[in-house]
Amino acid sequence: MPVFSSIPHIAIIGGGFSGAALAWHLARGASGPQRITVFEPRPFLGAGLAYGATDPQHRVNVPATRMSIDTANPDDFANWIRQTGALADDPDAIRPDGSHFPARSVFGRYMADRLAPLLHGGVVTHLRRRVVSVHRGRGDGWVLTDARGQSTTADIVVIATSHPAPQAPAVLRDLPPGGDGAPRLITNPWDGTALHAIGEADRVLIIGTGLSMADVVATLTDRGHHGPITAISRRGQRPRGHHHGALTPTGQFASPPSRTARHLLRTIRHAVADAAGQPWQAVFDRIREQGPDIWAALPVVERRRLIRHLRPFWDTHRFRIAPQADDILRQRERDGTLEIRAGRVVEVDSRRGTFVATIRHGANPARQGTYDAIITTTGPAHDAILKTVPFLSELAAAGWVEMDATGLGLHVDALGRACVGTAHAGNLFVAGPLARGRFGELMGLPEVTRYAEKLAITLSALTTLHATGHHSHKEQVTT
Repeated sequence: MPVFSSIPHIAIIGGGFSGAALAWHLARGASGPQRITVFEPRPFLGAGLAYGATDPQHRVNVPATRMSIDTANPDDFANWIRQTGALADDPDAIRPDGSHFPARSVFGRYMADRLAPLLHGGVVTHLRRRVVSVHRGRGDGWVLTDARGQSTTADIVVIATSHPAPQAPAVLRDLPPGGDGAPRLITNPWDGTALHAIGEADRVLIIGTGLSMADVVATLTDRGHHGPITAISRRGQRPRGHHHGALTPTGQFASPPSRTARHLLRTIRHAVADAAGQPWQAVFDRIREQGPDIWAALPVVERRRLIRHLRPFWDTHRFRIAPQADDILRQRERDGTLEIRAGRVVEVDSRRGTFVATIRHGANPARQGTYDAIITTTGPAHDAILKTVPFLSELAAAGWVEMDATGLGLHVDALGRACVGTAHAGNLFVAGPLARGRFGELMGLPEVTRYAEKLAITLSALTTLHATGHHSHKEQVTT
């Protein structure tokens, strides 16, 4: 068992929603003294990449009534909106059915507001630093080194890093990024003003047709872009919309559970067909509720089969698009300036200030298109995170972490402890979507919130059990 100092110190690496929610639940549920430090370079906790977005076109993808940091108070965000008048200058956030889809930055402000009392009271410490190294210190402790070269010791470390940066498809990796008078290759559209280089009439190819594609189209449209956009993915699936009005989840998928991906698919199809007039969204809401049990019942080989064959269809039905963004996509499709289709880029050449891309789908003849810009929205490169995040590379080399067998994130046990094989460190944990290889559905905010609450209970119990360590209190930050 770990031996802690007199006041256990918990270091959380990453202060996006996952890390901030964990800190909030830890602080509220603590049964004894503890120190909580969150390493997050951004100025506020809780926003992260998603909710730190400043573009008002980027909206939450579920109604505000389904977003909260507090599982015991699911209306907390909606109540905060009413109390603060956060939507006074955004009438488009309120839909005809009364539902609220505010800009994501509004949720970021809500999180900052909820964390502020803990920060001001010294219960949680926010260090605006990026962790570059984590290694074992004396005994069972850890030493974290930040980009400034400063070191911090901790009894428990929680990895709550944000999604890794997207990786461009291999066919694009040798292309120059472009510049004035040259075609533009944008592999990370969330990088500052990357999309500002797109001209209003530019011909654009977007690789990826999920929610990130919708965000890019919404941003470009708001900036006056009216040129043709082609968005492609292997199956040509685009995010589905929300049902108008309240829904009651329906169906049963956890008792008895499916043991194969094929059986699960058949069960879902039958449930949708038998839903007695209920929209398909009601069935998927129940699948989402029972997601952890559904996932836990599948053997690893079946989880891999599900990811390989069914994940694109799950993602487009599960991760639904905000109505405002859906309206923009539909309008551009009606105008003939947006085409979403199946295909993959097999070759790209740079010619006379443009890209000439060869796109193929299955056995169909290849098609060529000429574009002024290519934008990739293929999502985070979770399978490469051990190579792209330095401190995780170090931990992997030292034998403390490894990828989960599904390739979705890091290998953890039922308590959220990082594992290598059957062994675990005991005081190295993983929070947020990087634990989804074990728990399945950990991409949506409600699921991340529930997991943060569960993990906070585990950590509080651990610190309570071992808070009688023999080490004296020492200064935690040294130069």
